Amino acid sequence: MRLKQLFSLAIFLVILQPAMAQWKLNDQTPVPVSTAINFQSAQLYATDDDANSYYVWSDYRTGVIELYAQKFDSKGVAQWQKDGIRIGNVLNAYDILYSQRVIRPDGQGGAFIGWHLLPDVNSRGHRQFYMQHVSKDGKALWANGGVKVTDRELWTAEPYDDVFDIVVSNNQLLLIFNQYIGNTGINAVYTKKLDFDGKTIEAEKKLFENNRIEDKVIYDSKNSRFLALIKDTQFDYVFQTFDVTNKPLIPSPIAVYQNPVSGNSRIDLFKVDNQGNAVIGRTLSIDDGRKMVFAHKVDIEGKPIWGNNGLKMGSDYTFDIQIVPTSDGGGIATWVETANPQQPFKIAKITATGNVLWQNDVFVPKSDKPYQLPNKLESDGKDGVYTLWLAPKTIGYDLTVQHFDNNGSPRFGADGIAFKDFTYYSGPRVIPYPKGGVIVFWGANKEESDGIGFTVDLYTNYINEVGRFGFDESATIEIAPVQPNKMCAGQPFNISIASTGPAFNFDNVFKVLISDKNGSFVNATEIGQDARKTISVKPPQELEEGTYKIKVVSTSPMIESNLIEIIIDEPGAPIINADKIAACSGETFKLIASGCEGGTVKWSNNQEGTSISIALENSTSFTAICSVAGCKNSVASNEIALQVNKATITADKLSGCLGETFKLTASGCEGGTIKWSNNQEGTSISVALENSTKFTATCTVPGCSNSVISNEISIQVNNVTATATNTGPIYVGESIKLSSTGGVKYAWTGPNSFVSSEQNPTIASATLAMGGVYAVLVTDSNNCTAKAETTVLINNLLGIEKEVNIRTFPNPTSHEVIVEFYATANNPVSISLIDMKGSVIGERKIKALGGYQKEVVDIRYFARGQYLVKVNTSQKEVVKKIIIEN
Repeated sequence: MRLKQLFSLAIFLVILQPAMAQWKLNDQTPVPVSTAINFQSAQLYATDDDANSYYVWSDYRTGVIELYAQKFDSKGVAQWQKDGIRIGNVLNAYDILYSQRVIRPDGQGGAFIGWHLLPDVNSRGHRQFYMQHVSKDGKALWANGGVKVTDRELWTAEPYDDVFDIVVSNNQLLLIFNQYIGNTGINAVYTKKLDFDGKTIEAEKKLFENNRIEDKVIYDSKNSRFLALIKDTQFDYVFQTFDVTNKPLIPSPIAVYQNPVSGNSRIDLFKVDNQGNAVIGRTLSIDDGRKMVFAHKVDIEGKPIWGNNGLKMGSDYTFDIQIVPTSDGGGIATWVETANPQQPFKIAKITATGNVLWQNDVFVPKSDKPYQLPNKLESDGKDGVYTLWLAPKTIGYDLTVQHFDNNGSPRFGADGIAFKDFTYYSGPRVIPYPKGGVIVFWGANKEESDGIGFTVDLYTNYINEVGRFGFDESATIEIAPVQPNKMCAGQPFNISIASTGPAFNFDNVFKVLISDKNGSFVNATEIGQDARKTISVKPPQELEEGTYKIKVVSTSPMIESNLIEIIIDEPGAPIINADKIAACSGETFKLIASGCEGGTVKWSNNQEGTSISIALENSTSFTAICSVAGCKNSVASNEIALQVNKATITADKLSGCLGETFKLTASGCEGGTIKWSNNQEGTSISVALENSTKFTATCTVPGCSNSVISNEISIQVNNVTATATNTGPIYVGESIKLSSTGGVKYAWTGPNSFVSSEQNPTIASATLAMGGVYAVLVTDSNNCTAKAETTVLINNLLGIEKEVNIRTFPNPTSHEVIVEFYATANNPVSISLIDMKGSVIGERKIKALGGYQKEVVDIRYFARGQYLVKVNTSQKEVVKKIIIEN
């Protein structure tokens, strides 16, 4: 940051060097605005509050008419390109003609320039409204060649009668222009508002229209209203005012005067004074050749202040009156007299009530040759005026400037101050210098005979209020812009001072002041002081975010510097980059941060510095913050992911069902080979698993010294154990009870279109058709499934006998079962043991002894479970259910 500041200061000092050669004290040598080849004319000017002056002119250096501009600082130093910067085209031909143009400072050291472009060399009345915005350092901010700011195609019958102006106010541009339509005779005046980027804020609106040309419109910025003089068939001119919405403020336009004789007026002057009154100067041309000049002042309602018909000045053979309003409500006027060659140029003081207080000659002619009288009149800011004329000499003229005070006394001697270096002068102007005095601006050449010649250059010079050229050679101080100029409250930085002229006194101190948020220094805060020209300062910690101005004031002598700006804002996040984004395990990465000027970069691994080196074993993401002394830490930077060539493996799922396929994917092994722990290769493999398994992968990269094993992932295989049982064999008419285990959902299917979603369904009233295989689909909590089956046997027996003459006991039993029955002697009796599948697993056949009889059946060798004992006594067959327990 320190190096940047020194470099900036070095450039700044180089730029300052030419300043000492311009508008020198007691030096009448003019300072050129442009000495480009060929012809330059129709020049206009403007000044700003810092005493910068701006110039615009028609230029013929390329053989066609173009528009050029230049800026001088307060000491007369050209700030833009030598001989001016090209603004745009006027006409693609070489011709002597006038077209409208205007230049207005933008309040930021630059200027807005508007002009009429003539698009058709064969139709010179066709005009288009173009504009350009030039920055303080002379760069075009809008499109090259300017921007057409209205789609209206404009036409002019007389260029000097066009309405054409730009008003800069509140960061907006107010455009005022007219469109004359020749075939209808309609002359309409429009307004439009743009922002500083040339974008439309308010679309075009008609102010008024008229069936005559020569209308005049001005804008009163102080009172936010338009004033208009509208050409009228009956009353010559009528007066009207409009508000900012273009609404008329006077019910009907008012005739502000009655001509004493029939004639036609030309408006020489139309301006507004500090009270919002309109000041008008006009020349009345009469058919018999006479010409009269009149001065008028009317209030905001159009009522005359200087007499009902204005104040007639001079003889009946006059023209071109100019008026400067004065603070007492009156004014000073100059006009040209043609009746008496010995008194060709008059000046007079007009009182607030419209009377002539005094009247004098501007000069006394000393040659029989005619004088050229451009009649340019400007205020000196103290109720006096500056004017000029061209005095004849052997070849050509001398340009002469005079300063009159409020009493009519000449301040530049009886004959004024003459510029004698040239013979021909073009478009001379007197420009009030905002800090007192006058800038004289003119075009001229040194042709050996009277006439326009083929070359006209543009010049300026400065004269103070008492007629002395240039400025005292006093000390000046300039401060270089702070780079970067964005900082937080409380952040220290350096102010670098450059000075010119005499040395400062030994007791001098430079004080650094910061404005409030609105740029005002009324309650400025001192943020540093030093006798040296590099001062360390720190804005107050409590400053709100915003833009502030800074200046330096010296104490001996007391001089103020230029203004620079700083922006108070919290630190922005740095931007981080790496020398590479992938490397071998253990290799070093270099991380670099930018955008933290004046602060410290703190990395997410707790290292500090704009550049760090780090060896990584694993892929890691980094961020950084900017920490500035006295400031809050910034938000985190962008994230940068550094990839170590070590595989990172993932699976499409970490759990699944028995036999399901899993997809395994490896990343982070750029340029290498992946080998999996199951010996498969590739960045992606698919495996079907019967059991839960763990996987890793190894990344082998050519050029890396070792292979690196990835992370481990565990794949869980969910094996469902499903069971299905029933309570059979079942006899016709009994209930079938099914049961299953192993899941959370069950889906049974079976004979006779049986379906059920119960875990343990019961089927009542069994029939032979219900026998067969019953299947169940079991789903567990992982949504895995398994199937189980059970066979249900349906026996077509009589059923289990409940009669008391046949008994089986004990029940349950573990060793033997006693069968007691009643039968007729010698009848055959069979005792059968049947399992639940319906198979006979044991049988005894005997002859009944007669009456009640007991038989013991050994069951020790049968498995535990449910069994059936079937007893057939020849008269009856009975089945008993028993349970064997081992």
